[in-house]
Amino acid sequence: MSNQTKLFATALTALLVAGPAMAQSYRPQAPAVTYREGMPDVNTPPPSANPDAGNYTSSSSFARWYAGAGRPTMLMFWNRQLIEDATSQYDSVQTTSSAGIAVGQGAAVRGRGWAASASSGMAASASESRQYQERMTDSSYGFRSNNFTRGVESAILNTFLSAGARIVDREAVIRKVSAKQSREDRMDIQYLETLAMGQGIQYLIEILPDDDAASPTGVTFTVKVTHLPTSTVRAQFTTSGNPPKGEAKWVAVNGAGFEKRAAPSRQTPQLIGAQVAYDTMTKLR
Repeated sequence: MSNQTKLFATALTALLVAGPAMAQSYRPQAPAVTYREGMPDVNTPPPSANPDAGNYTSSSSFARWYAGAGRPTMLMFWNRQLIEDATSQYDSVQTTSSAGIAVGQGAAVRGRGWAASASSGMAASASESRQYQERMTDSSYGFRSNNFTRGVESAILNTFLSAGARIVDREAVIRKVSAKQSREDRMDIQYLETLAMGQGIQYLIEILPDDDAASPTGVTFTVKVTHLPTSTVRAQFTTSGNPPKGEAKWVAVNGAGFEKRAAPSRQTPQLIGAQVAYDTMTKLR
């Protein structure tokens, strides 16, 4: 065997002996995780959409139109209608009530509208008659509970006020014009309303709510906007006042993975009233 062959055999033997030990000591290294500078470690999820974004756009558009129109004064008829009767009609109503009374000897009982007398130990009856005028002409409605009604009305007014609208109070302006009228005319509400609308008011907003089982809120609102100086109708429409819902979300369910659930209802009296106001603003911008 030549010297070259001996050297090759020796090297091969050493490699076979040292190979397993070298393989055990070798561990591949994972590449270092690097991020681009200035980037967050985890992506930030996109912000949730605001369900009222469309309403805020309507309010802003209305505010621009309103300012351009010279900030006209508005009068709101909530839960009442401007009817064609210019004079209030009244009916004469007479009521009679009676009651038994006990009287002593020689006693007499008198009171306003009635009188009674009896001898000792006897019972007497007394009757009272009352006559008054009851107004037949009335454009007001009766609607649900007071809490619901007041919540909706307050929200409508506050939404318009937040947009910069000048809203005249119906009762206040009627009281103001009635101070210059005779006692008989003060009883004529329709006449006083006519006078009130002549106090520089530009727009009349009538909002009539009606129960409606088919409506998502259980109510349908009929809205009518009239430009009083020209007696022209600017808008008339109906709305349920249903506020927009938030985004649906995926929710983990035990043993069933994920399911998509709708956002909770936002049908409070305040949000319903605000939606009626936003829907009205959309018609006026």
